[in-house]
Amino acid sequence: MRLHCNSAALLEGLQTASRALTTRTANPILEGLLIETGAGQVRITASDERLTILTRVECDVRENGRGVIPGKLFIDIVRRLQDNDSIEISMNDRFVFNIVSGATVINVAGQDADLYPALPQMAESSEVTLPQDTLREMIQKTEFAIAADDAREVLTGALLEIAGGDVTMVALDGFRMAYKREKISDVLESIRAIIPGRAIGDIGKLLPGGEDAFVSLCFSANGRLQLRLKNTDIYVTLIGGEYINYRRLLPTSFKVRAVAALETLRQCIDRAALLAREGNVNLIRFHLHDDMLEIDSNSQMGDAHEEMELEQLEGGEMTIAFNVRYMLDVVRTVDAEKIVLNFTDSLSPCVITPEDDLDYVHLVLPVRTGYTA
Repeated sequence: MRLHCNSAALLEGLQTASRALTTRTANPILEGLLIETGAGQVRITASDERLTILTRVECDVRENGRGVIPGKLFIDIVRRLQDNDSIEISMNDRFVFNIVSGATVINVAGQDADLYPALPQMAESSEVTLPQDTLREMIQKTEFAIAADDAREVLTGALLEIAGGDVTMVALDGFRMAYKREKISDVLESIRAIIPGRAIGDIGKLLPGGEDAFVSLCFSANGRLQLRLKNTDIYVTLIGGEYINYRRLLPTSFKVRAVAALETLRQCIDRAALLAREGNVNLIRFHLHDDMLEIDSNSQMGDAHEEMELEQLEGGEMTIAFNVRYMLDVVRTVDAEKIVLNFTDSLSPCVITPEDDLDYVHLVLPVRTGYTA
């Protein structure tokens, strides 16, 4: 193997692939990056066996070859050489990589590429194409509600549903839910897949977006997903099992409806959270009455009280308590001028939507408390 490559382009490719790089594995070969040369490009592959990323970087290939180089070390080397325009990389028959840039010469011991796992095989598959901006926005608006660790594995991923021209992404962890739906009229396939939380955030970060940028999603019959971008392919092992029927969790009627200015509400909750997070209770309490919202929090360090005027309040008085972290996630994620909060009673879920986007829904379970207003 021997190639010349622009250092900035190579570093960008390495950083893309490194999202699948692992340092905690029973298979040490996965701590490396698979480097392969082809017609005018170098292919860089990283995998943790559940997530595999292959990206391509244009370069001047003088001699084809393939080998595995320690991933973190290689990235650190290239990062420190990025001020130089060009890097020359070669590998001998003992899998030793020689890296030359300007007056710098570094040799790194690599491994045989035949030891590296092959790319996941895609069985018979269904394919859809979505705007990158749409998929990235859906991920950003739901991923925070994915369960980090749950005995029900399905909750550690986000549900992607495609049916009847609607694309829906749902995440829930047993205490809150985030739901986002988009209308994609030219997508008629019916697909239901659970994408692991470990992969969903990386996918969102790898979508550069743009008005005319699209991503192809291939859903394989053997439980895998392949996403194809311009220079990058992402392979994901999907989570098997039946996702919770989230539609049954959404209340169909409410007793109290409040409309609030989002930025004002965000600031009030953010300040109240300072005291709530100092204790082990981690609660904030809402008291709605007379077109006003009062927010209270307390801990052994002190207490906080906030008041704000509501844009609208229908249905009377309501007192309800929440985990402050869940409410912070909502107000920090929603992007709108006004937000609608729907309540049934102090023990039933609160359903929150932007006033101008009823296809973006948050559901937050309250916390039982003996507090009375």
